Amino acid sequence: MEENLKREKVEKIKNIINNMASTRNKNTYSNYCDQQRQLQKQEDWFMTNYKFENPKPAFPCHGINVQHVPSNHLSTNAVDIENYLYGISANNFVNPVQKVVPNLKEMGNISFFETPNLYIPILPPYLQGQRPF
Repeated sequence: MEENLKREKVEKIKNIINNMASTRNKNTYSNYCDQQRQLQKQEDWFMTNYKFENPKPAFPCHGINVQHVPSNHLSTNAVDIENYLYGISANNFVNPVQKVVPNLKEMGNISFFETPNLYIPILPPYLQGQRPF
């Protein structure tokens, strides 16, 4: 009998502790679903295919600054070139680094507007023997 009372008291205390631990909306099913939806949205945003990459890369003309261009659009062995320039494995005497030959890709130019023709006037010949001012 006493054991049953002790068990009941222990169960009541456990229930009180569990209920108190779950008084906030952190452990509800709807909150869990909301958190999973937010995580999925973040993953979708980070994993988009063309987030920072242009599917048709080209250099802009007429004074427009070049934006972010991924290294794989500039050359096929960009990592090897970067390692060579930074001197990574330069002191590796066991497996010396082979000489890197850059394999650069050709990218075209793109113009966003037509530039007008530039006309330079022909100045008449200056009179000889005159003061400049």
